[in-house]
Amino acid sequence: MKKIEIFSRHCNISKFSEDRERLKGFSKKSCYNNLKETIDKNISNITFLMDGNSEAHFLKNEKEFELVKIDGGSQAKSWASALEHVKNSNFSDEQIIYFIEDDYLHLENWNKVLLEGFELKSEYISLYDHPDKYKLPIYQKLQSKILLGKSCHWRTVPSTTLSFAVKFKTFKKHYEIYKKFNSIESGKTKDHEMFLDLWKNGSSLISSIPSYSSHMDLHWLAPTIDWEEVLNNVNKS
Repeated sequence: MKKIEIFSRHCNISKFSEDRERLKGFSKKSCYNNLKETIDKNISNITFLMDGNSEAHFLKNEKEFELVKIDGGSQAKSWASALEHVKNSNFSDEQIIYFIEDDYLHLENWNKVLLEGFELKSEYISLYDHPDKYKLPIYQKLQSKILLGKSCHWRTVPSTTLSFAVKFKTFKKHYEIYKKFNSIESGKTKDHEMFLDLWKNGSSLISSIPSYSSHMDLHWLAPTIDWEEVLNNVNKS
């Protein structure tokens, strides 16, 4: 078993993200290629979770890593299925689980940086320095503790997206909370509310400064990194 077990969740139902603006040249296949290019196979393993018909998706050609079909049809059903799949896996308590959505890019060395984050004794790790903490009025008075890691700084934050890392023992402890903030009826996930609830109940979450990953929503790109250049380099390879 590798130190980091990645669960990369994909969907070929475009309505999940059709309302987002993207960088020029963006595609989910580019994010897939970037993940495979930046993974350190000595540290990490990938399981691709496919919501939808893989025969109509680029994952149909995946031979290197495991491809698992999950139930879905909505963001919430897809997330619920991913959670159940991980819960039913036979991991040790210290196993690091890294959930990644299908529209994120990563920088080189993110595997090592993620492990370093857990050395700081936080329960949850995000490699995404979410710009909402700098832009939104609700965070105007946010106070964060700045932590010194081996490769970068980290800050305590109250919330992040559904691309995050957690040890399996914490995953099991909070499983019912994940389900509580996942609305199957509406088809929507409530990641922000979920992490706020965890935070208010004493759970810890840190994100790297600068980012080692970013959501590819044009309006929410992680700051200080030229993600267009990262994307262009992926598309050239």
